[in-house]
Amino acid sequence: MAIFAPVMLGLVLIAGFGVSMTAYPTVLAAVLPELVGADLRMLSNAAIAAASATGLAWIIAVRVREKRRLRRVTDMDPVTALFNRQAFVRKAAHAVPQNGVLLLLDVDRFGEINDQGGREVGDLCLMALAQRFRELTRSTDIVGRLDSATFAVYLPGASVDQAHTIADRLSRGVVIANDEIAALATTSVGMVAANGATAFEQLLKNAGGALARAKLQGRASVVSDARPLAA
Repeated sequence: MAIFAPVMLGLVLIAGFGVSMTAYPTVLAAVLPELVGADLRMLSNAAIAAASATGLAWIIAVRVREKRRLRRVTDMDPVTALFNRQAFVRKAAHAVPQNGVLLLLDVDRFGEINDQGGREVGDLCLMALAQRFRELTRSTDIVGRLDSATFAVYLPGASVDQAHTIADRLSRGVVIANDEIAALATTSVGMVAANGATAFEQLLKNAGGALARAKLQGRASVVSDARPLAA
């Protein structure tokens, strides 16, 4: 229905212009009596063609705008409004030919937060972390929620030192509170540098290994994957 009404409006415009143009020769003949029949037909046909082009342009513009809106909705995680896994992987894989750093983050003890406060508090935690990501990243960075409590950030063009500063601040998490619970939700972070030649799947695998080691070290920990990157 969102796209049907504007398209119908475009068709109505075309039809309306077409109907109005049926009277166009009569009006022209009255205003410009010196015009002959061939001139009237030429001007009438030109007017009808212009009206039709206007209506069709309207329909095309509406369809393009609607496709873009639907793509944004399809790419968005409904809880955090970040990219979902599919959109993040697609966009990050497109960006990895640049040097950069991939961060893989997981909320510490997220199960306990859900158990204590329920799903509402769990969602509140995820939304607060998503806002924290927005505050600490640039408009060119790619941020997504991969699954329940796992996020990923790709920082194109960032150095390891710059990325580590961001990862450290993200690992400190956020405070979440409502009438039932008050808690600090921290994250464990795995970090891996991209050299512009490593496949994104390999980067994600290496970051996952670093994240697993960060989890073993305890909460709010950042571990960098220092192994040589396979091309």
